[in-house]
Amino acid sequence: MARSGPFVPVLALAAALLAGCGSPPDKTAGAAAADDRPQCPLTPQALAEVTALQWELKERRDEHPLETAESIKAMVCLYTAADAPQEGSDPLTMRVDLVEGADSATIRKNFTDTCTENGGEVRDVSGAKVCDRNGSVVEGLAGAGDRAIDVYWVNADTSTATRFTPVFHRILAAVAD
Repeated sequence: MARSGPFVPVLALAAALLAGCGSPPDKTAGAAAADDRPQCPLTPQALAEVTALQWELKERRDEHPLETAESIKAMVCLYTAADAPQEGSDPLTMRVDLVEGADSATIRKNFTDTCTENGGEVRDVSGAKVCDRNGSVVEGLAGAGDRAIDVYWVNADTSTATRFTPVFHRILAAVAD
């Protein structure tokens, strides 16, 4: 089950980012870079604790223009779990977009609008929000104040999304505000 709406560009970005997975690590990939940049707001270890899958931070992009709102820049972090292959044998992929500053209000509004326009229901869970579409949660929003953190499955099939719906709120709780 992919994220609904005009998100084909998101899938294209995920494919482009994952295409470089066999390349040597660089400063945008994973936790290998020991520098002063802020870390992704979710760790592979925290994701593993919630899902019981082995996750890897495959790609990180700073100041990346969002596909649905190119004027907004985000820290984009892509995580993959090879032990949960999806359709086409692609690894399960989760994306986390961190937006800070005044644009965080726009991200919150877009989250609510996109969810409801696509037949979903926004629910509050433990200080965060999830979008429930037909009994499956594929996206959530964490963060407060001037931080909005959009967390979503990029390519989860229906059975995977259903399997992780009961623990999606725990994934959001693991996100560092």
